[in-house]
Amino acid sequence: MAERDGYIPGVPCWVDTSHPDPEAAMAFYSGLFGWEFEDLMPPEAPSVYYVGRLRGGDVAAVASIPEGAPPMAMWNTYIWVESAGETAAKVLDAGGKALMAPFDVMDQGRMAVFADPDGAAFCVWQAKAHKGARIVNEAGALNFNGLGTRSPSTARCSAGTP
Repeated sequence: MAERDGYIPGVPCWVDTSHPDPEAAMAFYSGLFGWEFEDLMPPEAPSVYYVGRLRGGDVAAVASIPEGAPPMAMWNTYIWVESAGETAAKVLDAGGKALMAPFDVMDQGRMAVFADPDGAAFCVWQAKAHKGARIVNEAGALNFNGLGTRSPSTARCSAGTP
């Protein structure tokens, strides 16, 4: 069992899935991994954000699809950063795009969504109250992230790796 209370910059710290049918996704992941869910959105919110937990520790989330996004399920990876604003500047300087500029997520943290020069999307997380996944590296929890890209050399250079 690996329990966390924060991450170092550059490390994946959270995942969620945007889903056209969040309730069906909750049933699926609850049955598959044993996750228990809680909706963290205020009752008047037009969307849902169900945090999945194992033994009371956050592992991932299921959300409704953001307005204007394609109506298909997809997983989103969040990278821990010290500053979403500074990261946005670095992404733009490296030839990437801001799909969603940095914004506050209530008192939980600050996030942004970017695409690398080849179009691979990723999210960043600047933590406040939410410190990312609490349970990792065990059955039913996040333990690996990968990047699918059409241009590994461009992705490597964009990340500062020769």
